[in-house]
Amino acid sequence: MTISSDLLSRVIDPPRLYNPILPECLIRRTPEDFQVDEIPAYQPTGAGEHGYLWIEKRSLTSPELIHRIVRNLGVPVKEIGLAGQKDRHAVTRQFVSVPKRFTEHAEKLNDDNIKVLMVTAHPNKLKTGHLRGNRFRLVLRSPSGAFTPQAAQAVHDRLQLLTMDGFPNYFGTQRFGHQGNTLVDGLRLLKGTLPKDHWPENKTRTMRRLVLSAVQSGIFNLVLAQRVADGTLRTPIPGEVVVRRQGTKPYVLPVDGPVDGIVSAGPMPGPEMLLATGVVADMEREIMSSLRLSPKDFEKYSRLTSGIRRKMLEFPDEAEARLTEDGGILTTFSVTSGTYATVVLREIVSSLTDSGSLADNFGPTLSDGEDE
Repeated sequence: MTISSDLLSRVIDPPRLYNPILPECLIRRTPEDFQVDEIPAYQPTGAGEHGYLWIEKRSLTSPELIHRIVRNLGVPVKEIGLAGQKDRHAVTRQFVSVPKRFTEHAEKLNDDNIKVLMVTAHPNKLKTGHLRGNRFRLVLRSPSGAFTPQAAQAVHDRLQLLTMDGFPNYFGTQRFGHQGNTLVDGLRLLKGTLPKDHWPENKTRTMRRLVLSAVQSGIFNLVLAQRVADGTLRTPIPGEVVVRRQGTKPYVLPVDGPVDGIVSAGPMPGPEMLLATGVVADMEREIMSSLRLSPKDFEKYSRLTSGIRRKMLEFPDEAEARLTEDGGILTTFSVTSGTYATVVLREIVSSLTDSGSLADNFGPTLSDGEDE
């Protein structure tokens, strides 16, 4: 099973909410141009059986970091905890948990790529999802020289607008693989046309989860793209599923229900996903049908795709921009876990070239906010 070029283009390059103010930018020219600090869901108490290491890594993937911890500290791999994955082409800072007895010689991790900045403790092991979001410091580079102070001010003003009015919370292109191959594999898996030996046996479950997530994300992007195109993204519709702006629990918006402080929540299909009603339900079903899918297709893989709702509008925090001494534009902002930094930037820049993704041959760039 394949996907039409028009649909694929709408998934990976969906319509913007705002007209870009810069024509072209480079990001991640160096790791220092792309810095990410995790925002923990909680702060370590300083006491407990699990050691928490606040680690800065440079030009290193998360699996490589774990390998160094196993090799240098002797920690069993299953005892290592991370809240989110971070990619190679960045300088990232995050907590890593290990049994406390292994923290005595934490300095053994220090080298050109890793710095242990702090050692503390907490009662529980760190697990995936134990974070509120990510704080980004990203430098935009012009391919034709230096930016002007006026350009930096325009970027700052646009970030302030996004903070107040929000931006479409699309999934970034890396979610779907090179030329959408991850998405296509997921569609084939759901329709039963993917060969059983498509992946090595020891990677089948992980890859199934990855490709099915790409399908869910593709459906979400298509629904969100429709809401942007028809001008209803900021106008919750009775019968659709919504979430309070500062909340997480989805509910169906009743007729004449209050709409202040709520945002629409798009579908990530699965048996446990809360269903919309009315015209929004019809639209979501039509979009699934355009991919030759129905809700029943996800039931076979319910353990991998239980189904959730995701906010379609997000709001960056602590956002600002300024001109750097070498003519770049330093942007800083915080977003919730799972929100893509490059999706924020596409509401500012018309064409964004990510040197990190190119260096990885179009591989995933997880520190862009994916955190899985």
